[in-house]
Amino acid sequence: MSGEPDPEPSDAPSMPDPPRSANGDPTPAGEAPPPAPAGRNLPLAIASGVVLAGLFLLTLWLNDYAFLVFVAVIVIIGLLEVAIALRERGLRPATPVAIGAGLVMFFGAYVAGPVGQVLGLVLLVFGALTWLLSDRGRSDVTASLGATFLMTLWVPFCGSFIGLLLDRPDGAWYVIAVVAMTVAADIGAYALGSRFGRHKLAPSVSPGKTWEGLLGALVTVLVLAVFMAEPLVPGLNLVEALILGAGILFAATLGDLSESLVKRDLGVKDLGRVLPGHGGIMDRMDALLFTLPTTHLILLALGL
Repeated sequence: MSGEPDPEPSDAPSMPDPPRSANGDPTPAGEAPPPAPAGRNLPLAIASGVVLAGLFLLTLWLNDYAFLVFVAVIVIIGLLEVAIALRERGLRPATPVAIGAGLVMFFGAYVAGPVGQVLGLVLLVFGALTWLLSDRGRSDVTASLGATFLMTLWVPFCGSFIGLLLDRPDGAWYVIAVVAMTVAADIGAYALGSRFGRHKLAPSVSPGKTWEGLLGALVTVLVLAVFMAEPLVPGLNLVEALILGAGILFAATLGDLSESLVKRDLGVKDLGRVLPGHGGIMDRMDALLFTLPTTHLILLALGL
């Protein structure tokens, strides 16, 4: 959930501070600071979002495996974005292991349920340790393991819950519901937050996000939840849809702030540049990676 965009740097004062890099450190003398990142290009963002939505619906309509392959490609791109950002900070994640274990988690969740996810987790632990044992130039082993586990659990593991949702009776409708409500939270937060946002939600993590934006997200998610109840999503009554919507809003907010926290620590504004007008895949997928497992757990708690 994006809320309003982060404010752009203001004009330089009469006595400027030393130029600083993306992570806030002063740049070496004689070097120009990097150009300020551009704000969100809304028309371009809408266009690329429409293309993604079209591919999402087309592959979901074709068959489950076409859809899972499409989502897996997106997940792996997101994983690589995180891996590159971690490497630029001097960490050494076992990226091939993360990709292999992540794919086992992702497709295993659909084929074998939670057992497939556990198999991927076991491969992650054994594979990462084996990778580091075979690396003669290994250093900072604990940090490398932590980086590998972080990016694999964050991206493919959380993403694999889409397979558990898809494997349900009428699973395609549940997938559509969680994606639609996650997108609605982002739209509502951006629409209200960018226009009326005054009170910061988490200024030390993401200065552009406001309580007004969160209110906009709440309204759009709950309104959409009403329409997502039966008969549109079979077996989901109005009360259950509203509970699901509230859970999705909480998870989307947490997911978005979590990515902002990581980006702030890494000293980057976006984790990639794959999507025109959006930034990286992770910048669009951050909330969904939290709403997918949340949706699965809420449905289990509701006995659905």
